[in-house]
Amino acid sequence: MTITSAISPERQKAMEYLTVRADAMPGEQVIARFRAAVGEFDAAIGCFDEDDARTVVRPGEWTAAQIVDHLAQTTGRNADELRHLLEGRRPPAPPVYEALVSGAAHRVPWEELRTELAEANAEFGRLLGRAVRHEPKAGLTVRTILVINRTLADGTVEPEHFDAELGWKGYALTARLHLLDHRTQVRKLLRARGENQS
Repeated sequence: MTITSAISPERQKAMEYLTVRADAMPGEQVIARFRAAVGEFDAAIGCFDEDDARTVVRPGEWTAAQIVDHLAQTTGRNADELRHLLEGRRPPAPPVYEALVSGAAHRVPWEELRTELAEANAEFGRLLGRAVRHEPKAGLTVRTILVINRTLADGTVEPEHFDAELGWKGYALTARLHLLDHRTQVRKLLRARGENQS
C-alpha cells in the first residue's frame, strides 16, 4: 500500500470528478449513474452458479463470491453513513475501508450473497432518492478512503490510498465507481475462466 503526500494527476482528476463535477450534477443524474452501475455489476455476475462463484480463477485474487460479499458489506456501511448525513450529522464510525469483508463468502449460499448485495444497493438507492427530495444540510461531508491507480515516472502502476471529505453526491459517485471497478474485476475472472477451460 502506498500512502503519498504528493498529489498525482490521477488523484486530481478523481477529486475534480467527486467534488466540482459531482456538486454540479443534478441529483437525479447521480441516482441514474448509481443504478446503471448496479445493473452492469449484476449482469457481470449473472452467469456464475454456486460452484463457479467460489472457484479460484486467478491465484491470489478474490472469487466472485468474495467480491459480492465485499460489495454487500461496503454498500451496507455506505448506506449507514449516508443515513447519518441525511439526518444532519457526520457519520460517527470509522470510514469504510477497501478490504471490508464479512468472512462468510465461503459458506453463505451464492444466491443469499447476491440477495444481500441487492438489498444493500436498494437501500442506498432509496437514500439517494431521499437526498434528492430533501437536500442534506449544507457543508456536511463523509470521510471517505479512496483508492486509485496512479502511474509512476518509470511507467509502473500502483494503488494510491487517500482520504477525502465528500458531500452526498460525490459519495454516491464513489459507490458507483466502486461497483464499476468490481464489475471489471468480475469480467477479468470470466475471461480467465474461459482461458482456463480452453
